[in-house]
Amino acid sequence: MSDSPSDIKAAVLHRVRQDRPRKVWTPADFLDLGSRDAVDKALQRLTKAEQLRRIDRGLYDQPGFNKLTQKPNPPDPRSVIEALGRRDQVRMLVDGLTAANDLGLTDAVPAKIVVHSDARRRALRLGNVTISFRPTAASKLFWAGRPAMRVVQALHWMRDLLAREGEADRVRRKLRKLLDDPMTGPPLRADLLDGMTTLPTWMRVFLKTVTEGDEGAPAKRAADDRHHDDDDDDDHDHHRRRPAAMRQAGDAVRSRARAGAGKRASPAHRASKRTSNA
Repeated sequence: MSDSPSDIKAAVLHRVRQDRPRKVWTPADFLDLGSRDAVDKALQRLTKAEQLRRIDRGLYDQPGFNKLTQKPNPPDPRSVIEALGRRDQVRMLVDGLTAANDLGLTDAVPAKIVVHSDARRRALRLGNVTISFRPTAASKLFWAGRPAMRVVQALHWMRDLLAREGEADRVRRKLRKLLDDPMTGPPLRADLLDGMTTLPTWMRVFLKTVTEGDEGAPAKRAADDRHHDDDDDDDHDHHRRRPAAMRQAGDAVRSRARAGAGKRASPAHRASKRTSNA
């Protein structure tokens, strides 16, 4: 670790450029490079040289340029929220619509992002988007800042939409793709399984079809169909056999009836009956 201004400035800029585009940084992200004062001065110099942009107190990014609008791109709201949580050491829970949009589960774009937090703060304007902060009880912030936060919040928001034909399958495919990602998938899956008992029953049932997969469902449905077909065949055989059995029973009844009728009609029977009556 060096407190040389030029060394720290170069190290800060190198780290920013090596990470993902549009990431938002705080001074705390560079404290391994030098003291807090040295890091603050390096960030000030980089901002003055327009190599970094100061978004808000203690928030910086490297802006990209939009060729269409001929203006710098606005800060990434998702990264701003994450950086705010790191800067202030508070929990941040994004609203369901924002979470669904972040995950690509909906095309609806929120004009206002609501963030539930255990601290009060003023709204933050980022281009055409406003981030509003809503004080929320700590008991309702279980998923704040966790890997699966957006999945859980998005499903809460999409609950009624999942009843639409084909929508549940579409969301499952999207979520499975996230879980299959070699980088983000393992921590996301582990976090969902760890917090599964805190979720409402309907969401647990839905997520189990995502995390555990339902690859066996088509085979099970096929087996059930075959079993159903076998039952139908048995029923059809039963119906085919039933008339023969009924005919046999009817023949037996008719034979007994004819025998009884013949006995009553015979002369010996009539004579016996007259003797008995006498």
